[in-house]
Amino acid sequence: MNKRLLEEVYRQKELMNINEQGVLGDVKTGLISQMAADFVKNVLDLDDEESDDSGSGYKSSLTNTDFKQSVNKVIDTLEGGYYHPNMVKDGRLKSSYKMGNSGETMMGMDRKHGSGFAKTSAGKEFWGLIDKANARQNWKHGYMGGSLENQLKSLVADMIKPEYDSLSSKYLNSKAREIVKKSPDLTFNFIYATWNGPGWFQTFAKKINEAVDSGITNPSELTKVAIKARTQSGNSIIAQGGKKIAEFMGLKNM
Repeated sequence: MNKRLLEEVYRQKELMNINEQGVLGDVKTGLISQMAADFVKNVLDLDDEESDDSGSGYKSSLTNTDFKQSVNKVIDTLEGGYYHPNMVKDGRLKSSYKMGNSGETMMGMDRKHGSGFAKTSAGKEFWGLIDKANARQNWKHGYMGGSLENQLKSLVADMIKPEYDSLSSKYLNSKAREIVKKSPDLTFNFIYATWNGPGWFQTFAKKINEAVDSGITNPSELTKVAIKARTQSGNSIIAQGGKKIAEFMGLKNM
């Protein structure tokens, strides 16, 4: 049990006017109040949870490896909603707004540069719904689709999944792939890497493979490796994404 938790236990014991022997003995025999027993149990459970990180020093908000939920998290925290190049021309965006050479974009799917995704059955349905809503004329910058949002997110996951599976099989070695599959944080990182493209996916996978081959198998430590591969990539957009991931995962100095 760490120092902070010990201090809190001692403080609570004083408030409840019980000594250490009483706590241990009475919890075992059930003689002290349920409140005291529950407090000690909760503190011990919290300490166990902190120990699971093996000194990683952070607690991520990601809790499972469900593919569609992870895709939704990427969209909500990193990719966002709608953009069309016409928005600057028609005044929906200020003339100073810069999106580079980006085409019409929704939830990180670029119709111009992501034509491979757009040509899939899910991609055709995705852009068909957007065209039917006349988004290029009606939607504001960042709009998430209103009543179409959940359907559009599901279609993004359907577009991404085959490519994610293919890139994972191609670039992650078997041991690294199994670790990623069981880690919510690493799954999230590599799903986002699928958005970034095959080249970046390969770059990040190489870093993870090297770390695993060197003996690093703790998912929390491998997540730090993955984020550093972004923040130290030399590409401002990729690095910015890495900083955002570190921020919502509670990682500092990345």
